[in-house]
Amino acid sequence: MDERQLDSRMSALERRLGHHRQAAFASGLAGVVIGLAVATLGSVFAQAPRAGDILTVRGLIVVDDKGVQRVRIGAPLPDPIVNGRNVPRQGVVSGILIYDADGDERGGYVTEAHGDAMLTLDAKGRQQTIFIANRDGGANLSVWSGNNRNDNYVSVQAVPNPRIEIKQGANTRVFTATAAN
Repeated sequence: MDERQLDSRMSALERRLGHHRQAAFASGLAGVVIGLAVATLGSVFAQAPRAGDILTVRGLIVVDDKGVQRVRIGAPLPDPIVNGRNVPRQGVVSGILIYDADGDERGGYVTEAHGDAMLTLDAKGRQQTIFIANRDGGANLSVWSGNNRNDNYVSVQAVPNPRIEIKQGANTRVFTATAAN
């Protein structure tokens, strides 16, 4: 090999070595940038929410591992599902509904369009308890047992006049007390 060939081969090796150094530097720099980005995002998500960090939606549905709706948050909420069928709701409500493993509505914490707030817990296929905080003050509590609203019933009403009523069966009042005006 002559000197010219040797110089040519050394120049080629130096160029290759330079490219490898540049690639190694670029890879190292990319790793540092990605690491800093991950660390920065991690600290951002770990901070308390700030104005602008709020998610605004009209509804949210939580499903179980079988895809069955179990919790629904919405404004407004749909008609109830009872024994697998949609049943007309008595009014427009917004809030949180809970469902059983069959997808039937079993209760909720909602507000009505006219302003009352309600907490309900339902048996399979029928309303069982309802607690209402009236928009203008006062509250009502109703509890049923048995298979329908004609069975045993207890009602405590705070407005317009305080009243307690207990019924056994469709037509048998066991106790009624109403406060005088």
